[in-house]
Amino acid sequence: MANLQVRVDDALKAEADRLFASIGMDTSSAVRIFLKQSVMRGAIPFELRGDPYLPYLQEADARVRAGEPSFSEKEFREKAEAYLRGIQV
Repeated sequence: MANLQVRVDDALKAEADRLFASIGMDTSSAVRIFLKQSVMRGAIPFELRGDPYLPYLQEADARVRAGEPSFSEKEFREKAEAYLRGIQV
């Protein structure tokens, strides 16, 4: 049997350990399930998505750095909602 070593942040490991313990399994078992499902499906067994707000946070940051006003909360929310409507299938 092979060993797999993965480096993760201590806080992430502790959170994952607590989560998996709460459903009656250890982190090693969860990783084995992930690997098995990946092989069975021929892909990562869940959808990967980026943060839908990231482009707007980056634009707001660029505006502030350029000395321009950032988005209002309302403008930010409207942009994010329009983005989310655009990616829905």
